[in-house]
Amino acid sequence: MKIALIDSHRIFTETLKVNLFKSLEELDAVSLYNSVEAFTVDQGNDPATLVITELVFNGRYDKAVDAIFSAEPKPDVIILTSMSDEWRIRNYMNLGSKAFLSKNCPFQELLDAIAQVKKGNLFLSQDVQDMLWAEMTAGGPSLNNLSSIERGILEGLSRDQAFKTIANNLGISMIELKYHRRMLMERFNLKHFANLVALAKKQGASNLVVDQGLAVHNKERKAPGADLRRRKLAMSEV
Repeated sequence: MKIALIDSHRIFTETLKVNLFKSLEELDAVSLYNSVEAFTVDQGNDPATLVITELVFNGRYDKAVDAIFSAEPKPDVIILTSMSDEWRIRNYMNLGSKAFLSKNCPFQELLDAIAQVKKGNLFLSQDVQDMLWAEMTAGGPSLNNLSSIERGILEGLSRDQAFKTIANNLGISMIELKYHRRMLMERFNLKHFANLVALAKKQGASNLVVDQGLAVHNKERKAPGADLRRRKLAMSEV
């Protein structure tokens, strides 16, 4: 079995690599990548059978993770992330993830996830299961779990700001803004953009204020390229 670890925190992946070799006798190799782009370049030459990836790179959610599910040859994917909420969990399980774990889970749960994925089963860590149950009983997705960019977009909409103004304030491209806007509408099951604006106004700008340092951090990064086409797969259960 060959595993690819994708995470921008090198000390984390190096430590995890050591522990995986100690715990998995059938493990042949573990490759470390600090970005999805580096992984996709390498996958064609030295394919991994299992990918364990973060969703957040250098402090930001990276939609490029979606490209892993189109890589050839196609690996099994385990999401191990510091960002977890009901919408993202269901979104990535729909895309084809075999397991979703938060970084708060014990190492044994990761080993259990790997064992279940090898058998062709799905796996959710206990804290992810607890969060899904809490969200279901609360009646739907919560604004408390939005990323800084998502909250910034809603804040701008609540103030009737133009898209270009919102993008400039957050230090993101118009392509990325439109992507996040569409994801927000999917997340809250909204069919019309006017409903998203109404949601933002209902919450109020004061409840959606984000750290202004985010814009400085984002502007230092290169704007992403064209949006990735999202695959729509039916998930029998989560």
